[in-house]
Amino acid sequence: MANPLLSDRNVEFLLREVFDTAGLLELPAFADHTLEGCEMYVQNARKFAREKLYPAYKPMDEAPARLEGGQVYVHPLMRELYPRMVELGTITATRPASVGGAGLPIFVATLANSYLMAANLSAYGFFGLTTGAGRLLESFGSPELQQRYMARMYSGEWTGSMALTEPHAGSSLTDVKTTAKETEAGHYLVRGSKIFISGGDHDMTDNVVHLTLARIEGAPPGIKGVSLFAIPKKRFVDAAAGAGALVPNDVQVAGLIHKIGWRGLPSLALNFGEENDCHGWLVGEPHRGISYMFQLMNEARIMVGLNGVSTASVAYQESLEYARTRPQGRPLTAKNPDAPQVPIIEHADVRRMLLRQKAIVEGGLCLVATAARFNDVAEHGATKEEGADAFALLDVLTPIVKSFPADYVFV
Repeated sequence: MANPLLSDRNVEFLLREVFDTAGLLELPAFADHTLEGCEMYVQNARKFAREKLYPAYKPMDEAPARLEGGQVYVHPLMRELYPRMVELGTITATRPASVGGAGLPIFVATLANSYLMAANLSAYGFFGLTTGAGRLLESFGSPELQQRYMARMYSGEWTGSMALTEPHAGSSLTDVKTTAKETEAGHYLVRGSKIFISGGDHDMTDNVVHLTLARIEGAPPGIKGVSLFAIPKKRFVDAAAGAGALVPNDVQVAGLIHKIGWRGLPSLALNFGEENDCHGWLVGEPHRGISYMFQLMNEARIMVGLNGVSTASVAYQESLEYARTRPQGRPLTAKNPDAPQVPIIEHADVRRMLLRQKAIVEGGLCLVATAARFNDVAEHGATKEEGADAFALLDVLTPIVKSFPADYVFV
């Protein structure tokens, strides 16, 4: 039996019985949706995950992306899956119709994405990163940047990445040293190095847009001096007008890193401006890069927590099937040594371990779904008070959600 990835009954239980999805859809932002339509989206994701994504996971893991001549090449299966996932609506499921999205609640998309992540984390990673990068431009970018980059990312023509971490600093964004020098042409010349940039280069689309943290020359030290830039792998010949052919933008792949379980999603070391010709465009106001990034933190934490829950669910389903089919030993009450062996699921201690797995997976998914629903209400609540209350609860809950992958133990 193929791994079902998640329990459909449990997902439907959350969607229809645990959470007031119908009440959530009464909010003006979701007025165009019905419960049946939301269920259909989850069902489409489930079907695609089982039939296409999951069979591709092992081949992609066994033959990870490779770096040749400065270009990253992903597994051929990923090039086949990419347009299908764009068609599914993965990138813009939660974005408003005004930018080409479906405007679904994050809560609903979370349940749908749980299947996609469980089936193939690497494949989903390209889409989660593109949504996150595009949303920064949607919220803080100028109309020109939105038209030039966000629209192409949301349509799936290009992908996006988050270029935050630097080799010397790790997660300490206070110590970002990548620099940006303003020019009279309206762009900045960017120079520096980033590391562990997931999806930072590939051959599926013509371009990758890096949402990058850097310091404008003369900026104050520490977090208060960090700004946000859009830096494409390739820029237009007429960069100011966003027109013409695409030419290299002095963004070099310095190394390829394979993360366990994510080998289909390249993690890269990138160098900006080795030839002093890397053009970046300021997103929003100077020195506010960190505050802009915090917009995405709650949703990013939800995504990371869901990664852990989904992976745990796949492991549980494998354990359950193995326990049902693996014969070993006999019941404690059996006195005849020649009696047939029984499946190990009939042994009490095995059932105990399976029940622990089940509790962690189902409880974890409910926890992540709770955070996602708070996120929806915080952003779209009927009143300011309702939104503020949801945001306060979300602020408490999301660090717990993010910690899930490091906390679960099955033995």
